[in-house]
Amino acid sequence: MISQNDLTDQKLAIDNLNKEAWQYRIKDSGQALILSKNAVDLAEAIDYTQGKAEGYRSLGFSFIRLSRHKEANALLEKALDLFTQVNDLQGQSDVYEFLGIIKRSLGDYSASLEFLFKSLELRKQTSYAEGECLSFYHLGVTYKYLGDYDKALKYLLESLSIAQSIHYWVGESYSLNLIGMVYYETGAFNKALEYYHQSLAQREEAGDKWGEAGCLDNIGYTYFKLKDYKQAIDFCTRSNSICDAIGDKKGQSNSLFHLGVIYKDLNNPDKAKRYGHNSLEIRREIGDKKGEAEILLFLAEHFNDQDKETVLELLSKASELVQEVNALDLLSKIHFDYYRFYKLSDLYKESLSHFELFMEVEKKLHKEALDERIQNLEISHKAEQSRNEAEIFRLRNVELAALYEQSIRQKGEIEEQKKIAEESLTDLKTTQNQLIQREKMASLGELTAGIAHEIQNPLNFINNFSDVNKELIDEIKNELHRGNNESALLIADDIKENEQKINHHGKRADAIVKGMLQHARTSTGKKEPTDINALAGEYLQLSYHGFRAKDKFFNAEMETHFEAALKKININPQDMGRVLLNLYNNAFYSVSEKKKQFNASFVALVSVGTKRIKDKVEIVIRDNGIGIPHKMIDKIFQPFFTTKSAGQGTGLGLSMSYDIIKSHGGELKVETKEGEYAEFIIYLPV
Repeated sequence: MISQNDLTDQKLAIDNLNKEAWQYRIKDSGQALILSKNAVDLAEAIDYTQGKAEGYRSLGFSFIRLSRHKEANALLEKALDLFTQVNDLQGQSDVYEFLGIIKRSLGDYSASLEFLFKSLELRKQTSYAEGECLSFYHLGVTYKYLGDYDKALKYLLESLSIAQSIHYWVGESYSLNLIGMVYYETGAFNKALEYYHQSLAQREEAGDKWGEAGCLDNIGYTYFKLKDYKQAIDFCTRSNSICDAIGDKKGQSNSLFHLGVIYKDLNNPDKAKRYGHNSLEIRREIGDKKGEAEILLFLAEHFNDQDKETVLELLSKASELVQEVNALDLLSKIHFDYYRFYKLSDLYKESLSHFELFMEVEKKLHKEALDERIQNLEISHKAEQSRNEAEIFRLRNVELAALYEQSIRQKGEIEEQKKIAEESLTDLKTTQNQLIQREKMASLGELTAGIAHEIQNPLNFINNFSDVNKELIDEIKNELHRGNNESALLIADDIKENEQKINHHGKRADAIVKGMLQHARTSTGKKEPTDINALAGEYLQLSYHGFRAKDKFFNAEMETHFEAALKKININPQDMGRVLLNLYNNAFYSVSEKKKQFNASFVALVSVGTKRIKDKVEIVIRDNGIGIPHKMIDKIFQPFFTTKSAGQGTGLGLSMSYDIIKSHGGELKVETKEGEYAEFIIYLPV
């Protein structure tokens, strides 16, 4: 039988092992795994509850680092049960954080947020500052995965603030790195580099090789996006060396793949293929099937010097893996590559078959993207609601401990909060039904530059007449001092006339601002009698000045052919304004592209005309730009289809316009000749 002194010594040894494993978990996960495994074996031998709980916790985290999520989850469930038995709230909060990481890795973002908010709540209760910092960090990570970058930055900045205040390098370096990722996702590459380099410096100083390798790879691939190939290769190579040394297989496969992509862009297919094959071997080794398919597709897609059998074999293997893991984004690329391959091989039947499959997957992808966006909004809403309810519950318990007699009143407050939350959820679901249409119609940004130009003129008049009046007031004072009352009266008349002009231009500016606010207001669907000539002319000017604000060298002639006797028609002016704005923007884009081809020899022209035809009003918007290819005519009103170059259009504008006009009982038609003109014709009922 073990003596009490021996038992105490064994528990102390287990505690030291667990403490050391916890300290190593970030810098050296492999060492942490060994230490925590030893602690667990010893703690289980003497049935030491606290020792087992802490060992399972560190061992679970080590398995997360190795992407062995099933084993990690089982260990963490054991740890949670034991921490609950001994009422260790900090230990419970750590487990909830790790469970949140696992759920996020498996794509269950709702469960991830639920665990992370539980973790945060316990850490606030126990004033566990380091843990609170990490909870905020992981909330930022999950919201980044949900595509909610505003919330992601909010929580990451909270994490960064706490980390800096307590000098906690782990939280600070993690938050800096992920803030960089958020900026990278939004295309702000230089801003991303700023945060990546700050995080790298922290991790190098702390000796965190895993984190250092990740930062180096992020920096390298960001330099690639900026076309700085020398820096890109240098940083990705350094990342690969560290990953190889510490056994970070996933990180190594990523850096090798990125080096392959970089060398492909540098037209060095030998190195690109070599790095691609090296990455492929590692991804097969760690069982990353989607990553393996990504590499196979890369090898098949970018190297046309291979024999046809090799390309087909690569595509076939990629297709099998993609269908196994249901990766629709890669499946779409595979069908497109098959289409391109068979087309180049003059096998048009097979080519057409894969093109049809490509289009089918693309449609499904777009639908799932919209569905996912709505689902993510609901997840965010429910998570925030749960957090609010948890905060209310915590405050209620604190108050009950001191003021038990107020319990009845507090119960009423909770019921009221519940009612408000239920009403909010109802409002959210109503909003979701309108989400797609309302997002399509968010065109206020397109008006800003045009509005600024329109309002500048009256403001200039106001400023000029005000300056003149200051001078006239000085003059009238001088005349009055001299006793020249007659001259003073004449000057007073000038001041009065200027004040009238100031008043006139002030009202004009006020009207422009009211017009802008009217456009910004969410559409209620209410129709009202509207002067279509005035509306068409106003939005033509706004679109032109908006385009000029983006390209100060752009010029175009504009013509209006309005039927003077045209009476007001019953429409929703905000919605119809968005339609006109979109069609004008497209027209100015088209003539600007043609002007790039012909330079000074081409005179850009955009015109709009209106007239009454029986029981309809016809609006014709015409430009002499690049036109629309005949084969695309049947697709231009489809959502997400665009004829503009990458980054120039979302493919939603014409689809939105078509829907709005249909909702007014009207029609939208197009006539065009490629290279010469495009003419959009709107018919609205009188």
